[in-house]
Amino acid sequence: MSLALRRALVTAALASASALPAAAQVLEIGPAGVTAINGPNIITADGVQSISPVRPVGKAAGAPASAQPLLDQAGAASDLSPRLLEAIAYVESRFRHNVVSPKGAIGMMQLMPGTAGDLGVDPRDPAQNARGGAAYLRQMLAMFDNNVELAVAAYNAGPNAVRKHNGVPPYSETRAYVAAVMDYLARTSVPETK
Repeated sequence: MSLALRRALVTAALASASALPAAAQVLEIGPAGVTAINGPNIITADGVQSISPVRPVGKAAGAPASAQPLLDQAGAASDLSPRLLEAIAYVESRFRHNVVSPKGAIGMMQLMPGTAGDLGVDPRDPAQNARGGAAYLRQMLAMFDNNVELAVAAYNAGPNAVRKHNGVPPYSETRAYVAAVMDYLARTSVPETK
């Protein structure tokens, strides 16, 4: 199968998948064993907090006032669309600055400490976190010929996974992540209707 045909198939699959809501089951391993946490959750310094499973219909609300200037500035510095950064920040953290993932990713853009160090940013500082996330996404776009879906997949799963699978990796988490980012972009691009 040619590379062009594979890309067309991946694009078609992602386009059809982006209409579906992204969801994941989160498991917390406690001292008594494995405890399932129903519904989507986010882990913060304050503990596990539930994310409403209700998916907004129509145009997405956009970033909160506390996050938008950071995303706008980071987008300008890395020559990226603030809407793309907004979509990543929404899916990664729901725009929350104090989030730390179970794997150690930090802040609104969920930067791993090693990646933040490579980028020369403090992931706990909201402005630097946004700039670091934008710089990393810019690197992924350059690496994958400005293919947004592959760059978004690499932001989530790492560039080696995208290279290994010659496209979006077949990991359910990454496929759901890419679909959620693309869905958010589509919803923030929907014109207002009266």
